[in-house]
Amino acid sequence: MKTARRLGLIAAVLALAAAGLYCYARYVEPSRLAIETLRIDDAGLPAPVRLVAFSDVHLGSGGVDSGRLARLADEINALHPDAVLFLGDLYDNYEEYGGDTGADAAALASIDAPVKLAVWGNHDMGGGAHRVYPDVLRQGGFTLLENESVPVPELGICFGGVADMTFGFPDDSGLWTGDLYRVLLSHEPDYALEVTDVPLQLSGHSHGGQVYLPLVGAPLVPAGARSFLRGACEKDDGGIVYVSRGIGMSVLPLRFGSVPELTVIEIQ
Repeated sequence: MKTARRLGLIAAVLALAAAGLYCYARYVEPSRLAIETLRIDDAGLPAPVRLVAFSDVHLGSGGVDSGRLARLADEINALHPDAVLFLGDLYDNYEEYGGDTGADAAALASIDAPVKLAVWGNHDMGGGAHRVYPDVLRQGGFTLLENESVPVPELGICFGGVADMTFGFPDDSGLWTGDLYRVLLSHEPDYALEVTDVPLQLSGHSHGGQVYLPLVGAPLVPAGARSFLRGACEKDDGGIVYVSRGIGMSVLPLRFGSVPELTVIEIQ
């Protein structure tokens, strides 16, 4: 009887622990927000520049809605960026989205920065979102780049943005002009394997694994993020690929070991 009671107690404790972990991964961690900072020195800019990047909002998934996007805009504005860069996947599955695209655009429009740029994500191309994504960004004051660049001489930076790898045809050839510092936006980080002479690439897509287990890592990693998963990754040519963990979720409404993030890039 004592053995049975012990086993019953152990089972109850394990069940409670599992329930606690599920509640944390479902309700607590997805609501958190970390501010991660990447510092780059000796970039040869005329003055220090602060960029803020965010990615993978996935509106409509796991309770991420226009209100969360508006609060995110407030967090971005508090950082006083010189440029704001959105790295793709505004919507999760637009065909099932019940939100208001006008409210989404208004939240984006409330972001206050001299430069606001974005690229396509795979979810922006799929699920019907391609019909609204460009217009929502335009109303939100963002310029959508698709194998295009925007030189900003006052910052000393040329921003380039390539098409989504999953549904599009990314091409960074001919993007760069002059001797400005190059910052490439690509939703999928593994595009960096095809890029040379770019000191900084900013990407999302992986969600940092979304579920990232101690000693194990991420059990599921999407195609396009198999070589660069999270954080700052140095390439063989000396360039840096920074992969944001993003904001929202996809497939499963869970986050564990992969707190949502805003990324601040301080370039000296």
